[in-house]
Amino acid sequence: MAGSNNQKSKKSSFFRILIVFLTFVFGLSLILSYLASFISPDKIWIVAFFGISYPFLLLINLLFFLYWLLLRKLYFIIPLLIILIGWIHLRSLIGVHKSMKKVDTTQLIKVISYNVRNFDLYNYKKGWELNFEKRNKIFDLIKKESANIICFQEFCYDATGKFSTLDTLIKFQKAIYFQTEYTNDPKSVNKFGVATFSKYPIIHKGKIIFTPKTNNVCIFSDVIINKDTVRIYNVHFESIKLSKEDIDLAEDLSHINKPEGNKVELKEKSVRLLKRLKNAFIKRAPQARLVANSIDKCKYPIILCGDFNDTPTSYVYHLVSSRLIDSFVESGRGFGQTYIGLLPTFRIDYIFYSNEFKSLAFQTIHNNLSDHYPIISDIKKK
Repeated sequence: MAGSNNQKSKKSSFFRILIVFLTFVFGLSLILSYLASFISPDKIWIVAFFGISYPFLLLINLLFFLYWLLLRKLYFIIPLLIILIGWIHLRSLIGVHKSMKKVDTTQLIKVISYNVRNFDLYNYKKGWELNFEKRNKIFDLIKKESANIICFQEFCYDATGKFSTLDTLIKFQKAIYFQTEYTNDPKSVNKFGVATFSKYPIIHKGKIIFTPKTNNVCIFSDVIINKDTVRIYNVHFESIKLSKEDIDLAEDLSHINKPEGNKVELKEKSVRLLKRLKNAFIKRAPQARLVANSIDKCKYPIILCGDFNDTPTSYVYHLVSSRLIDSFVESGRGFGQTYIGLLPTFRIDYIFYSNEFKSLAFQTIHNNLSDHYPIISDIKKK
């Protein structure tokens, strides 16, 4: 009888030691996720993986906090303090603002940022008819919102006119001022890149080329708003370039436990996915430095839209937004996720602005017209 009690006591002691150990391990992991904002992935890439894991590490630490609190053990202080240290990251994850009251809309600058995935040009599941259907629904959305400034990433233009995008947008949106930059072969019939449409006159256009071989780019348009010059940045940072197999692996991990699952093949696919993430982390760092350098030199008020392909705990986000304000943090609600595909809790699309502005409202439109949700911000000059 005594031996049985001793055995139970040893198991209980081992379990408690294990939980204490895990509390410290995941607490340290959460701290490393905070450091991801300050450490460039092209210097130490491993930290970026902690940064992208922030929402999950936060949840685990919250569970440890509740566990120790229920047991009335002082260990609850460890996860609590670590969570509070990262308060600024928590604010960028969850918006807590109320709905905007009715205001004078005459002075508002309505901004849309939207990665349209080439208007679904390459979705052949139902043939070309589906492509036109998705494209037209995106057009209807843009027309309904009637924004002053629209920034598209993964914008496509068909030079043959069979899959019209540019001309149609100019016509019904009445955004006669626009800037496009295509990153693929200029001789190609289908062109892909970014596009900015404005109801305000564009007096100057510029671009930031990352590298000659990348499909990503940043453009900026100087527009006149109420006699003031405002610079509009539209950026698309390095994509992860996931294949269909990568997405299937990430989104449907349940097949791992199936007897027919090939564990060797699964391991190879997992390693390939991690390599893609690593390479994208590394490539985005110098791209972000180029954009941040341009922002530092800019003498005008700024509005920046973009698909960063990175989260608010990333080096890219921290670097680019150091002089800017995140519209979601200022006026958003909920989790604000903008990506529908791999790990759909991620917010990787943003609208920023400089101190001359304030955001009165932020909205994420949940639809399935792309693998990104469009985001909208109502901005006003202070």
